[in-house]
Amino acid sequence: MHIKDLAERGGVTVKAIRYYEARGLLAPERATNGYRTYDEDDLGVVREIRALLSLGLTAEQTRPFVECLRAGNDRADVCPASLSAYRSRITEIDDRIAELTSLRTELARLLADAESYREGA
Repeated sequence: MHIKDLAERGGVTVKAIRYYEARGLLAPERATNGYRTYDEDDLGVVREIRALLSLGLTAEQTRPFVECLRAGNDRADVCPASLSAYRSRITEIDDRIAELTSLRTELARLLADAESYREGA
């Protein structure tokens, strides 16, 4: 299939497909006329990348999942490197939650202090 078809079927833009290629996540075949050609495996990779990006992973963080699919696995998340990528993302989210919780606590403290000051004035 052509790049436009892959993008449409994968739910992404042609620009996204080119970006994935530039990052080495896709490596299309070239027809004799030089056009890129893609197959169903490429479609699976694009869909996997799109799903992972929606979970907040970066394009680079999707690499272990792509490699797992390319190794012939039915699922992209059954390889040790994929599991490690999941763990890393969860740790990043936990760190962000802790940071936001701390910020919220400080803002609530400042608000309470400002409200009590105002009531005393």
